[in-house]
Amino acid sequence: MEKYVFYDLETTGTSPAFDQPLQFAAIVTDLDFKEIERIDIRCQLAPHILPSPWALAVTGVRPSQLQNTNLPNAFEFAQEIQTFIELWAPAIWIGYNSIAFDEAMLRQMFYQNLQPNIFATQFDNNTRLDVMKMVFAVHATEPQILKWPINEKGQTSFKLDQLAPENGFSSHNAHDALGDVEATIFIAKKIKQQSPDLYQKLFDARDKERNLQLLKLFAPVDVTFRFGGNAPKTYTGCFCGSPKNNKNMVGFFDLNQSDPMDLIDGTKQDIMEAITKSPQRIRSLRLNQADSIRPASNADNVANHISETIRNNIAFQDLVSECLVEKHAATEETDLPVEQKIFGSFYTISDKNILQQFQDSSWQERLLLLDNVQDERIQQLGRRLIAFNAADLLDERHHNIVRKFISEKWDAKEEGIKWTTISSVKRQLGELAEDGFDQNLLTEMKTFYQKRLDDQGFLFRF
Repeated sequence: MEKYVFYDLETTGTSPAFDQPLQFAAIVTDLDFKEIERIDIRCQLAPHILPSPWALAVTGVRPSQLQNTNLPNAFEFAQEIQTFIELWAPAIWIGYNSIAFDEAMLRQMFYQNLQPNIFATQFDNNTRLDVMKMVFAVHATEPQILKWPINEKGQTSFKLDQLAPENGFSSHNAHDALGDVEATIFIAKKIKQQSPDLYQKLFDARDKERNLQLLKLFAPVDVTFRFGGNAPKTYTGCFCGSPKNNKNMVGFFDLNQSDPMDLIDGTKQDIMEAITKSPQRIRSLRLNQADSIRPASNADNVANHISETIRNNIAFQDLVSECLVEKHAATEETDLPVEQKIFGSFYTISDKNILQQFQDSSWQERLLLLDNVQDERIQQLGRRLIAFNAADLLDERHHNIVRKFISEKWDAKEEGIKWTTISSVKRQLGELAEDGFDQNLLTEMKTFYQKRLDDQGFLFRF
């Protein structure tokens, strides 16, 4: 039986690499949204993370919850979620902004806690959907299906905590993972009830193999995107190439651009500019991102002619493929912290086997297993886990390394820091005070942060 797993996370902040999930909630349903099972679990805060005060304020997580020793630690939490995913596979994993955020958060949690399958929601015949992307397509093509809330800036809001109540969902416990799951189900169900045909087209887009087959017909297709604070827009285009080093990426040629034939007959530089400059005349589509790829609804003879021309121009397709490779190679960074090396390389079969053994071993056995690991990322993350969960197994040298790591992380002052630091905690606490945040909760937060810094040996005072 095909089934959905609607899910959501509440987290310590917005950085998948440097924050962590604190709550995971999911509701399993059949394709008619009839509930089969639900889960709602939380975990302790990892020792090296300072949660964002704004995140705590939004989610309503009390500092006392972060250190509740009755909750699983982050490693045990990751194992529980992995087990849940395996239990319900295959399934359609679906959330609200889940592809960009929740997926990335889960993937990092699995990676940093040495789970053997960091792509758990994509393997074992699992597929994925994102209700927010479906909502964008609805707004761009059949806006009458939903009522659209207006935010304080006079713009349409696509936030779930505003969209769901606007459309009649009265019991929304916003920014609680389980409440957001229930709201997501409500919106998905409403779209299906109001426009079954559009819903089916968006449902079909969950399958990346189907998307590739559709694109390689060289027939016009529609895809809806939203950029920045602009309204969602549907683009009509066709396949125009795919890099050989990335089977999940394809080139998408905008069929409504001016002078399309000039670009098809253009130079490599012309094509690179079409990919990199705004407005983009060629976009890169990620087949595994559950974008709303669907047969074009209003393609005319001109669009069909351009698509056919591209089909017959293999040299143009090859140039697009080369340019896509070069564009993404140019954006790759080196000398990254281990958290950002998640896509550095695949693990060897030997290391994967060790990770599997790691799950059911004692911490003493896990420490010994790390001696046989080839991948430096696993070694680094593994010793971090040992330090956090079985500190007595490490010598003073390793303890000093961990203390230095946490101190430098929290006290970092460089531009563009992607995690919460002492200075950003101070700033956010000040912003909450200025916004009239509950004084008792603010005091509780300050006490929590102060103790966290004291325990690490900082002399800083809030």
